[in-house]
Amino acid sequence: MGLTAPLEAGDCVQAVWSGTPFKSVPNLGVVDCAEDWPDGQVVAVDTATDFADARAEGARRCEKQSEAIASALPDAASYAVVPTKDGFAAANGGTACLVLGQHAAIGGEVGRFRDVGENLWVGQMSIGDCFLYKEEKEGYYAPLTDCAEPHTDQVIGTVQAPGGMSYKKATANANKLCGNKFESAWAPGPERTVYGWSAGKEDWEVGFNKVVCTVSRADNKKTTGKIPVPGA
Repeated sequence: MGLTAPLEAGDCVQAVWSGTPFKSVPNLGVVDCAEDWPDGQVVAVDTATDFADARAEGARRCEKQSEAIASALPDAASYAVVPTKDGFAAANGGTACLVLGQHAAIGGEVGRFRDVGENLWVGQMSIGDCFLYKEEKEGYYAPLTDCAEPHTDQVIGTVQAPGGMSYKKATANANKLCGNKFESAWAPGPERTVYGWSAGKEDWEVGFNKVVCTVSRADNKKTTGKIPVPGA
């Protein structure tokens, strides 16, 4: 696995898969969450009573703890690092529950591990998040915000781009892709609009082909409070 100490909740990791991603055993290294562009993060550790319990139930229990975080992200999946028999004691009986990027690195912390004010990369944007969009000379700044505080955008879901769509075409049509899926429910009147956010070109070309969709005020002013899911 490449590790020198047991994984702990909150650890960010880089992963090199030995074969097919999520179907093989990865070589893992703990890295700095902010500086090292991590592939993902340990979101929980499930402690088993013995090795047989870890082998039989560890992965299933991990999935219950990590799936909600993974499914709220645009390009992520859960993965359980079940200890070997020889490594069970060294791992303190723990199965590490990871959320990792499916095609590209998530690029930072996920779920509850993110702090308000943390700049969100597209791969970190989770359904239900609110952020404050700030245009910059090159790109933009999107600090995570408590939805009760003033913000510009609320993440409402993702849309899969049509197969074979180029990065250039996807970025040009991101708003339209999101609008086609979400506008009628989330922005039926003139006061709201739907925006789309795509990953960078390199990530797009390796398969991160989902567009993150947000709802905002049409006049670009800030709003407070979370917009409830339509029909919920």
